[in-house]
Amino acid sequence: MNQPQLRFHLSELETFLVVVDEGSFSRAAERLCISQPSVSNRVKKLEAVLRVKLLNRTTRLVEPTEDGRLLAAAATEALDGLFEILGQLRDRSEAARNRVVIASTPVIAATFMPRIIHAFCERFGDLQVLLRDMPYAQLLRAIGEGEADIGVAAIDGDLDHLLFRPLASENLVLVVPARHPLALSPRVALEALLPYRMLFLERYTQLRERLAEAFAQQGAVLEISTVATLPTLLGMVDTGSCITFLPRSMAQSNARPTRRIVELDDFAAVRTYGSIVARRSVPTAAVQSFREHLHREFEPLLAQAALVYAQPI
Repeated sequence: MNQPQLRFHLSELETFLVVVDEGSFSRAAERLCISQPSVSNRVKKLEAVLRVKLLNRTTRLVEPTEDGRLLAAAATEALDGLFEILGQLRDRSEAARNRVVIASTPVIAATFMPRIIHAFCERFGDLQVLLRDMPYAQLLRAIGEGEADIGVAAIDGDLDHLLFRPLASENLVLVVPARHPLALSPRVALEALLPYRMLFLERYTQLRERLAEAFAQQGAVLEISTVATLPTLLGMVDTGSCITFLPRSMAQSNARPTRRIVELDDFAAVRTYGSIVARRSVPTAAVQSFREHLHREFEPLLAQAALVYAQPI
């Protein structure tokens, strides 16, 4: 017998279950690390596909309808069984038990991860740690699809079905060409940036949003141009054609006579680095052990890097 085809995404069903469990769209958004409108849109899409109302929404409480309770019970049982089997299949590989695959964005992979991994392997010589450097979007896919156990990156936007645990934060600083007018002073106001072209790394979406809001308060519009990689960005700065923002450790570790760091008096932004794992993953003892090691070692290394490179560029 042919079953009717219902075209909906698993993320919509899982989001609905979290809303039912939390009894709140806002708490569900916090738990899923996505925005509240994203939660609402997913539930609406699921209701549209099923052509039933799944939730009763009031100002104080969100409760499932009768249809919603039926779906929640059946979906919970089905998904629990599915993820249990998937976990069992993954655990069958003895090699996977003794291996940790780390996905990291390139700068973090080159700057911090070698020392962290070396210290871990000295302590646990029977475990294998593989480091894969990759762009941010590819990193998220690798974690979500089980190709890597732990991601190490700064977050940008929603983390769909991934869990982010902060490692450390650092300020972003303005980086300008050495001969730029802004390089004449170690500190400037945001208003001083308005006449100049700014270039950003593509993934710095939150920074661009905050700057756009700050520019709007000054009655100006932020013109956004982006590049994909750090070498391209710094190359553009060195030509004198633009200014940019970078995390302090990144700016200082890439010191050149052609660049200067300038502080802003009335605008502050930070990058928060963290470890990322799949929400439904069942980590092995090796993965758990490395993640705890990572969280002990990362922040001191970041602080050390700030001291080592604490020179103007």
